[in-house]
Amino acid sequence: MTVKRSISVPDDVAEWLDGQPNVSAAITAAVRAQMAGTQLEEALRRAGIEVTEAGKARWRERLTAPIPDAALAEGQRMLDEAA
Repeated sequence: MTVKRSISVPDDVAEWLDGQPNVSAAITAAVRAQMAGTQLEEALRRAGIEVTEAGKARWRERLTAPIPDAALAEGQRMLDEAA
């Protein structure tokens, strides 16, 4: 089942949406991604992990760093060994 909604968005978002081949699909994907993040945060809280904006910012910064070559090589070695 689907439901029709009317929304207002900022100009930059409207411009991006105008370039999408399927606006409904683009919005659905964005909302589902937001929903998944919320569900993850709730699971972390239930596990006793406090989720803060500062903590999220630290992880975003940490995850932008490339994975060191040695770590990639070790991961590949472990995969090869398991196969």
